[in-house]
Amino acid sequence: MKVLITGITGFAGNFMYDLLTNTKDIDIYGMYWNSNRKNSFKEKFNKAKLWECDMINDTKSVDTILDEVKPDVVFHFAAYVTVIGSFKNPAPIFQTNVIGTINLFESIKKIIPESKVLMTGSAEEYGEVPQSKMPIKEEYPLNPVSPYALSKKFQEQVGQYYFDNYKTKVFFTRTFHCMGQKQSLGYVCSDIAKQVVDCENGKIKSIKIGNLEAKRDFSDIRDVVNAYWRIINYGVPGNVYNVCSGISIPVKEILNKLIKLSGKEIKVEVDKDRLRPSDVPDFLGDNTKLKSIGWVPEYKLEDTLTSVLEWWRANK
Repeated sequence: MKVLITGITGFAGNFMYDLLTNTKDIDIYGMYWNSNRKNSFKEKFNKAKLWECDMINDTKSVDTILDEVKPDVVFHFAAYVTVIGSFKNPAPIFQTNVIGTINLFESIKKIIPESKVLMTGSAEEYGEVPQSKMPIKEEYPLNPVSPYALSKKFQEQVGQYYFDNYKTKVFFTRTFHCMGQKQSLGYVCSDIAKQVVDCENGKIKSIKIGNLEAKRDFSDIRDVVNAYWRIINYGVPGNVYNVCSGISIPVKEILNKLIKLSGKEIKVEVDKDRLRPSDVPDFLGDNTKLKSIGWVPEYKLEDTLTSVLEWWRANK
């Protein structure tokens, strides 16, 4: 089986690559764009053939890559992911998440119309959901409250259009909060873990954080990519799958667990600059549909947090 991963050097792409390298009879191909880590990641992805490709402005290259590879499966991970940043500068987010996706699907339609495509959406698309409607099911109406969430809703609609009109075999996810090693700053777990390590090393004297009361449905990124692999192999084209743990945890609990793992007494300050203009108070997903195709999470929260903390210590 030939598998193409767009955004292979990103968070999900890294871990999907790891999963596939440990899966028999898989040839791996990847696309990335504008990375400043070319020399380091080429060694990391030495079992894949890679292309640098601007999916927004260079549609010819997208066609060329698909024509050369003829992948059986495309994991479309290439995305501009930032909720807070989307309020400040929304245009690049729509260009990447929507225009880049349209260009990809046009190439798929022409060159590999029988291939399977997995599109990763976001639970942010649901917006604010009343407590009475928890856990959130896939059928719940979408009501995005950030430009980023809106871009992911539009991206999903693009995929649905190609499924409806061209019978493209598209599988959709609405992925809730992920965490794990290698996750960049700008995400709850990484931001806290990095600051904990900086406190351990005496670089800073306190942790600054935003909304501690927000509750989120966290999953280990390794469980998430396992879910993606499960969906592409056992899911139903045209269907949306919530990828989530089904457990809602306050950010304060993540903070306290990471500080406890550190063994240090660390001061915590609420930073108003880290508060979102519009913040969803609770995300709790219903993963019944995902579990119906055989997905079972493997990693416990404490194990994930320990691995994240150890990664930041090793990469300080």
